[in-house]
Amino acid sequence: MTSLDSTYAKPFLTVPEQARRLRERGMDCGTASFASGVLERYGYYRLSGYWHLYRARPTPPEPRFDDDGREIRLDSFVDGTSLSHVVALYDFDHELRTRLNDILSSIETSFRFFIGHRLGRAGTFAHRCPETLGAVHEPEPGVVPEPTAAYREWLEEYERHERRARDVFVVHFREKYGPHLPIWVATEVMSFGVLSNLYTLMPQVDQEILAARFQIHTADGHGDRGALANWLNNLRNVRNICAHYGRLWNRTFDVLIDAPGQARKEVGVTHLACLADTGVNNKLYGVVLIMRHLLLSIAPGRTDVVDLVDFIESRSLRLRFSMGQLGFPTDWRSNPVWDRGFRIDSAPMLAANLLDQTESLTAANTRAALVGAELEATGTPPTSEQEGRARKKAQRQLLKTYRHFGVVLEVEIGGAKYYPAFQFRDGKIIDALAEVNKFLSDKCVGAQSVHVTAALLDWWQTPHPCLPRHTDGSYRSPLDLLNSVTEACFTKIIEETDAMTSFAVQLMADSSAYAPTMSEPVSPIIH
Repeated sequence: MTSLDSTYAKPFLTVPEQARRLRERGMDCGTASFASGVLERYGYYRLSGYWHLYRARPTPPEPRFDDDGREIRLDSFVDGTSLSHVVALYDFDHELRTRLNDILSSIETSFRFFIGHRLGRAGTFAHRCPETLGAVHEPEPGVVPEPTAAYREWLEEYERHERRARDVFVVHFREKYGPHLPIWVATEVMSFGVLSNLYTLMPQVDQEILAARFQIHTADGHGDRGALANWLNNLRNVRNICAHYGRLWNRTFDVLIDAPGQARKEVGVTHLACLADTGVNNKLYGVVLIMRHLLLSIAPGRTDVVDLVDFIESRSLRLRFSMGQLGFPTDWRSNPVWDRGFRIDSAPMLAANLLDQTESLTAANTRAALVGAELEATGTPPTSEQEGRARKKAQRQLLKTYRHFGVVLEVEIGGAKYYPAFQFRDGKIIDALAEVNKFLSDKCVGAQSVHVTAALLDWWQTPHPCLPRHTDGSYRSPLDLLNSVTEACFTKIIEETDAMTSFAVQLMADSSAYAPTMSEPVSPIIH
């Protein structure tokens, strides 16, 4: 006989015995057939989470809390408690899970794209290259760098998902290319948990760009990668609860929501400030708030989350429960985020989209690449240390000059600046490119800088029918031409073909156009 390590000694109860016990404790269970039907359909234990709130409390001077600080509830029920009301709460919670899960699926799908797309630029199989991710231990001289334990654990879990995948597109890839999937396909077969853990393994700069894309900021304005990782983990937890038909109503979640640094700094200013409050960061209100914030970037015109909170509020009145039980602050309606017309700045989404389009350098890497910067002449030969400082100073000044005169393409997001790498050659900016950038950007008076950069990138990278074609007959973009002829020849061809007349800064209908595909531009403001 198996010996079990358990002190549980409560007896098995038949369904009629369960109903009898509930009645003995003060619950109105209706007719015997109604009570039996409910208990057989839902289960005594599952429903217990919904009637727990209606169990009586000890009468003073009896203690209200146990030694661990948990509220004490008696076995008896408060007057008026009915099984039909408990079932109504359960049915509300079922619809709540269904609605919440639908919204979660939209957010999850979007992050599958963004993470796969961001890593795809680094390499087709970036998720299988810990060096690309930066998920390796600091190498010692002459020693091959080893992947971190976190990466090895992640890869083991991911490979289980990859092996189990049987979708048509997966079978096609395996038959045609081999067993392993490229990153933009791999993200489609990962669980949400594996996907969120992959985010934490991405290079820090990529994590920050994604966090800034969704306007999740640290106190100093950078992308708060820690907060985004926490949010993804929290949504994973909630998704699992929904998938297993767990209770959301009146639930205290184990995974606390992290308030971004900016929200903690700007208490009472940002719509996310209340995430720093206990009682919000572990309740449903915190969950729907971060879902609303994320969807404002993914699809700002959608009001699914607003519809959801309206549904919760209407049911709270009908079923007579407090919104506070779900973490809603007393003044939650005063938060502008619940206005259907509320929007956040679309510029970060566009800026991040631009960084996905082309290889870009950080400001530090750009300065370091400007090896053609001329050093100030000194009367005496400098030491190597002095020369190093002078070179860094010259590189900083050269980039500053490029920016001052508007000859360099710059993408700013989350307080950080990035520079498309194609602008530089031989340690400095390409002169012919700088002249075009200056000429076109000067025409964009009054336009937001991110829209100007977007238009310039589009002009440089879009094939143009007026330009000389490739040998195979396909169209060249201005950038293709610049990379295949001399600068003087490039300038001459651009002038002769009037290729710059195709340049236009365009406003987008709304920021949802930036994720994950570009919509048709509207309202041209410069030609």
